Amino acid sequence: MSEVNQHYLDHVVTASASHEVEVTQDIVTRNGMKLLAKGSRVDAEVRDRLLQHKLSRPLEDCVAVAGGISGEQIRDAAQALLDRHPLLAALGSDARAQSVALSLGGLKLAPPMQSLLTVYAEHQPDRLAHCVGVALLAMSLGRRLRPGDIDSHRLLATAGLLHDVGELYIAPAYLQRGTELQLDQWKHIASHPVSGHHVLREMEGAGQAIAELVLSHHERLDGFGYPRGLAAEQLSIDAQILACAEWLMGLIEAGSSPVAHASVATRLMPGEFSETLLQVLRVAGRASDETSHLADEGRSLHEVLPRAIRVAEVLQRFRDLRLLIQARLDDATPELSAMLALCSQRMQQLQASFSSAGLDLHGPQHVVHELAAQDPELEIEVVALVREFSWRMRELKRAALLRSGLMSASDQALVQELIGRLEGVVMADTFLRND
Repeated sequence: MSEVNQHYLDHVVTASASHEVEVTQDIVTRNGMKLLAKGSRVDAEVRDRLLQHKLSRPLEDCVAVAGGISGEQIRDAAQALLDRHPLLAALGSDARAQSVALSLGGLKLAPPMQSLLTVYAEHQPDRLAHCVGVALLAMSLGRRLRPGDIDSHRLLATAGLLHDVGELYIAPAYLQRGTELQLDQWKHIASHPVSGHHVLREMEGAGQAIAELVLSHHERLDGFGYPRGLAAEQLSIDAQILACAEWLMGLIEAGSSPVAHASVATRLMPGEFSETLLQVLRVAGRASDETSHLADEGRSLHEVLPRAIRVAEVLQRFRDLRLLIQARLDDATPELSAMLALCSQRMQQLQASFSSAGLDLHGPQHVVHELAAQDPELEIEVVALVREFSWRMRELKRAALLRSGLMSASDQALVQELIGRLEGVVMADTFLRND
């Protein structure tokens, strides 16, 4: 039986203000009571009635949005992205295949999929461009890594279009850009691949293959993605391609050179994506001439210096605590040991990258003064590195808290105290106590 998700239904009701939303088959409760007959309209007037009952079939399978996202709209959105971004044009260029924009426009979406995509595209103004961009990248990368496998290319493109539909099931306030989220709130964001998978796996035209790709679009080869923390051979080549496409589209949307920022990110944290995928990106970057510029919205080294100092302090605390942490964890549960080993490996990678950038040679302050009079491009690259370091630190903390949230209360307390010590906010010596 299916409960109606309030947030999804609210988006449908909002869409009904500009589109007719029609019931395509009788909507029946688990007790056999007919709530809405085929041909009825879904709007604000029936919202509360739908929320009061569990349905015999998912609501998503029973409604159609008239005048929904068309193949022509997808094609035009893809072409606009190709015209605007040289990297996308370089990646999508293939003399042996139809234009990637035409191919995307020709995808056949079953009515429930088309309706779901329409509701998703309308819940925020930039969502259509985002999902079309991910689909475009996924298809382009698929063509390069799996030439001739048309079925795989279509699967990747369709999963790209639908990869974020799980956001429809999250409270909209959590999705507002710039919102500072607490851990409990972030858990909702991290669940959107699971929600998308749940909706798509039984949906007409989608099915298990697409649902599985959607579930994996935030996973990473090194095991540090979410929601399942898959690694290496656990991730199919198609899952790797979609994850890379979503990551790259995020860099493009950030407004700076995606190739240059991708280079910074992959030097800082190697192993998230396969070398084969990254080489495709490098070749396309050279063809698009995007590697020569690394804009960072005018930020200077002096502006990011406080971030660099914080990163340096955390890394120093990690060095000071490593041996004592290992001794304390000798009798930890297997789940906690595995998670902390992964986090420790991540910290060591950050440490090595921080050293390679010269930021810990004489302290970040010294580096700022040394670089201030040198090549502006070098300064900009260090700014980008510091920004990436700061982001990775936040990501590491969030991932550790999310994963420990599935463990025992004592394991959670241990992780929280360790994080506190690394951040310099825990003074008690309980983490290093002897039982």
